[in-house]
Amino acid sequence: MVAAETADIYQWIARPICDLGLFDERDYFLGQTALLAGIAARHLGNREEGFLWLDRAEAGFRHTMNPAPGLANVAYARLALRFEMGRYQDVLELAPSLEASFTKLGMHVEGAKCRFLVGVTLKIAGEHGSAARVLSPLADLPALDTDSSLRARVLAEIGDLQQLEGQFELALSSFKRAFSLVSGLALSAVQPTLKMYIGGVYKALGRFGEAVEAFRASQRDFAELEMRPYVAYLHLVIAESLLEAKRDRQAEWEILAALPTIEESQMVPEGLAAVSLLRESVRHQKTDSSALQRVRELLQAQQ
Repeated sequence: MVAAETADIYQWIARPICDLGLFDERDYFLGQTALLAGIAARHLGNREEGFLWLDRAEAGFRHTMNPAPGLANVAYARLALRFEMGRYQDVLELAPSLEASFTKLGMHVEGAKCRFLVGVTLKIAGEHGSAARVLSPLADLPALDTDSSLRARVLAEIGDLQQLEGQFELALSSFKRAFSLVSGLALSAVQPTLKMYIGGVYKALGRFGEAVEAFRASQRDFAELEMRPYVAYLHLVIAESLLEAKRDRQAEWEILAALPTIEESQMVPEGLAAVSLLRESVRHQKTDSSALQRVRELLQAQQ
C-alpha cells in the first residue's frame, strides 16, 4: 500500500503544473515521497526499484534549502539496501562516516541505526564478540527512549548473539524484554523478527513443535506486512524443523510453497543450482537436507 500510494503522490507532485508551497516544499515532498517509496520497495524485495526511488529522493532533497538531513536519510536507506544484498564490507566502510554525519546534525536515533547496522553485519560475519561490543551499549542508549522499536531490534540482535553462543536462557530473556517494548505497537518487522528468533531458540533446544508454532506466527506477520521474501525464507526454516522432527512429507509442502518466490529472486548461479537440486529432490520425495540448508542460507543473506 505504501509503495503504491507514494508512487501516485510522487507522480502527482512531479507534474509541471503542480505548484506546491512558497519555497522548497515541492522539492522536499518529492524527496520525502520517493524516500518512502524506496524503503517500501526494499521491504518488498524490489531492490533495483528501490535504488531508482532513492536516486529520485536524492534529486528532490538536493534542491531544498537544507538538504543535509534528507540526503543523510537517503544515504542510510542505500546502506540498508547494500546490507540486504550481502555487501557487508560496504556497510562496515561507510556506516561510521554516515553516523558522524547524523551526529553533527543532531539526529541521534539515525546515528544509532548506523551503529546497529554495523553490529548486525559483524554478527553475520561471525565476529560475535565485536558485534556484542557494538550492540550492548545501544540497548540502554538514552536516544532510543523515543524509539521503542529500535531498542527492541537491538535487544533482539543481542538475544540472537546469546543464542548463537548457546546461552539460551539469556537469549529468551532478551527476546521477552524486546517483545514487551513492541507488543502494544502497530505491526512492523520487529514483532515477526522476534518470533522468528524465539523459534530458533526452541529449535536449538529440540522443542520442534514450539519452534514451528513460533515460526508460523512470524510468517503470518510477515505475510500481513506483504514481505514475501521473508515468508519464503520461513517456509524453509519450518521445513528444516519438520525434517528434524521426522515429518518429511510436511517439510516437502513447505519447500514447494517457498520455491516460486525463491525462483523470482536474484540469486547467484550457485543458489540457482541449489534450488534446482532441492526441487528435484522434493519431486522424488527424498528431500536433500544439505541443498535445503544452502538455499536457506543464501536466502537469509539476501534478507
